[in-house]
Amino acid sequence: MAIMVSDQPTEWTLTEAARLLQEPEHRLIYLCEKGVVQPEVQDAEGRGSSRRFSTRNLLDFAVALQLRELELPASLAATVIYVLRAFETSVGKRMRGFRLPESLRNPKAPDLRVVISDGRRLYFTLRTGKSAPKVYGGLDLRKMPASTAARATIDRELAHTKAPDRRAGPQEFGRPEGSKHTRVEVNVTRIARDLRLEG
Repeated sequence: MAIMVSDQPTEWTLTEAARLLQEPEHRLIYLCEKGVVQPEVQDAEGRGSSRRFSTRNLLDFAVALQLRELELPASLAATVIYVLRAFETSVGKRMRGFRLPESLRNPKAPDLRVVISDGRRLYFTLRTGKSAPKVYGGLDLRKMPASTAARATIDRELAHTKAPDRRAGPQEFGRPEGSKHTRVEVNVTRIARDLRLEG
């Protein structure tokens, strides 16, 4: 199911990441300084040191930048990125070899989306093949602590799918997770496929 990126770099400098993402370096620095993206390869450690980013960090940047374009605060983007990593681990237990972004770059890859419902609940939808998407999560963003202490709660919420509301018709707003007022959706699969990892 998962595809691995081969014959391509596995780490990038800030300049390379900015070029690949077609974003100015200062926007990426801002996301690092706000704790939205944490460099996996090497963080800056004082004057003259530089950050180095993994392939996964490139996906983190791309998702965070999409959320920021939707005018969501950096703190919310940081929470989404953190929970997305927990979701990856949870899915990996059921789909052997599932790894972001590589597992989403195949044309037959699952369709993964982040959904923020009514401005306060975080869901993920995951569709494989032609089946209806499964809905995971429902985490209350207002109660999410900034620390990793929430990991057990996150794991518990992401371990089970949420049953879609069958009372709603297929065209009703906010489905399948059931939002009533507002809904923000980010297609993580499309973002992963659009990453230009060739360097």
